[in-house]
Amino acid sequence: MKKVISFSSGKGGVGKTSLVANLGMLWANQGKKTLLVDGDWALGKLALTLGVKPQWAINDVLEGRISLGEAVQGVSEHLSLLASPSGILGFEELSELHRTQLFYEIDALQEDYDLVLIDHSSGLHGGVIQFAAAAHQHVVVTTAEPTSYMDAYAIMKILSKRFKVRNFQLIITMSQNLSETQKIIERFIDITQSHLDVKVKEIGHFLFEPKVAESLRQQKPLVSLYPEIVFSQKLSKVCQSLESSPIEKGSGLKFFYSDNLNLTPTR
Repeated sequence: MKKVISFSSGKGGVGKTSLVANLGMLWANQGKKTLLVDGDWALGKLALTLGVKPQWAINDVLEGRISLGEAVQGVSEHLSLLASPSGILGFEELSELHRTQLFYEIDALQEDYDLVLIDHSSGLHGGVIQFAAAAHQHVVVTTAEPTSYMDAYAIMKILSKRFKVRNFQLIITMSQNLSETQKIIERFIDITQSHLDVKVKEIGHFLFEPKVAESLRQQKPLVSLYPEIVFSQKLSKVCQSLESSPIEKGSGLKFFYSDNLNLTPTR
């Protein structure tokens, strides 16, 4: 089954884009045709993370210079990227017309791929929430800092109450102390599930790893540079968890758009 996976974080700087790049590379290495979509429409970072210099970006599609399919660039065998521009004014928040266009075009494009991973910008604006709501699976990335996990809670609250999303996968990054962080996150999950009508499953807990910064400097995925380290092995387990986790019933880009013709959330 074609699957669209959303990656969100309320707070920036939690390593979400690096996670998406590495998970995409792992799936591609397994022979799965994988498309990475840079959902930070005005400050795209995926191309830089992967060491790719795209000829085209999403703004070129929305301005009519090229089709979305033509804007997709190969990264490696089985791995492709739909890049976003960096520092282009006017695309910080997509108009409803542009969102509708991307819903249609990405939906048509997903038939060519086994997996579509959407790396959203941090925050809670409409471009994040509506595309996240349209995915089959919803991954929220956070650290153990209160400012980070409270923003993660806000994302789950909006998606559950306004778009009836019920299942979330949680990834914790940059942990300094595994046992202490685990206690914090377990309490966070308990509180979230008791206050919201949702299920939250932790699928990855990552200690701070200096080699992540090194891979970013080299603009190559960590799993390609250091496949043997624990961090890379845990990323492989995240892939396995997402493959075995259920998807939202009646979800996906086409379903979301057909049920929300004007893209207005349920209140």
